[in-house]
Amino acid sequence: AFRGLRTNLSFVLKPGEKVILATSCIPGEGKTFVATNLAMSFALLGKKVIVVGLDIRKPQLVNLFGLKADKRGIVNFLCGSKADFDLLEEQITPSGVNANMHVLPAGIIPPNPAELLSSSLLKEGIDYLCSKYDYVILDTPPVGLVADTLNIGRCANVTLFVARADYSPKANFELINGISADAKLPNCNIILNGMDLRKRKYGHYYG
Repeated sequence: AFRGLRTNLSFVLKPGEKVILATSCIPGEGKTFVATNLAMSFALLGKKVIVVGLDIRKPQLVNLFGLKADKRGIVNFLCGSKADFDLLEEQITPSGVNANMHVLPAGIIPPNPAELLSSSLLKEGIDYLCSKYDYVILDTPPVGLVADTLNIGRCANVTLFVARADYSPKANFELINGISADAKLPNCNIILNGMDLRKRKYGHYYG
């Protein structure tokens, strides 16, 4: 499935574009699952890829990858007064699952997440990562809860909205369609996660 997603993205991304934003409308739809497995799929192809934890209110990547909780993260870079790329490099850690895949976790939870994600340092940091990696995948907060992801959108080339079968409310799609129509996030696409294909044995999927 992720190889198929990787292939489809090759038709969506234009030459030189490499920043993929993964989000959802509510928690639990699988955006971090999609972001990390997509990164692994690129890494297995021999591409150098980094997953950036930008859900700085509720960071998950440290626990997901079993990394040391040593307070390293992009928040340390965003708190600076200027773009210190040596400091940014110090925040990056190997994923532990593939040599081509690195992780830039969120780090400490700041008191002013919205201000940090609105900072020009975020765009400068992502641009720097683009010079070092073949793909930069941004794991972001759900758009239905906070406006953080809309601030992050300026740094991305393509948006992956993750919806989950038998879980996501249909009303979510009004929000997604509105964001897409107003171009609040770039190049919006939808991924349906958690589809139980066994329910299709009679040829139709009800619900």
